[in-house]
Amino acid sequence: MNNALVLKVVGIVRQKLKEQELKPRHSHQTIEQILNESGICGLGPQPMAEFRAEIYHALGMGLCQPGTLKESLQGFIVDYQVFSVSELRYYFPGDLEAEIYSNLTELGYALKTLVGAQEPVWRPKGMQRHTVKRKLEGRAKIGNPEYLAYLSYKPPQRKNTIVKH
Repeated sequence: MNNALVLKVVGIVRQKLKEQELKPRHSHQTIEQILNESGICGLGPQPMAEFRAEIYHALGMGLCQPGTLKESLQGFIVDYQVFSVSELRYYFPGDLEAEIYSNLTELGYALKTLVGAQEPVWRPKGMQRHTVKRKLEGRAKIGNPEYLAYLSYKPPQRKNTIVKH
């Protein structure tokens, strides 16, 4: 992603989070909602997840403790043997993509795109495609409703786009 864009959006998110401190808790927006309102949308699940990860990383949020990423990933793959990039990013929102990729590769995982899939899937290197597909179809998508809404957010369409002067 464009580093200048990330820095600009991080500034927006920081400002909104600071403004929310004075408001009642029930009216607080999630970082994902703030990102959508700032115009980040429609990139597809993987780029949306990676953009969110860059924001979390810049804010210093959602990071594994130093030296624990590999151990945390091992726990994750015990729970979910196959998973998409956006599903992985739900649990590891601020960790660097290169570190995650390196650790998963070391753990015997490969990133492959299934025919007709919206995003690549992490799977054990020896696992057959039909097994991967069956395992993904056999469970609900990982993430809470707000996160899943963020990944597929499209701004509301204006009904009247004609401007009268």
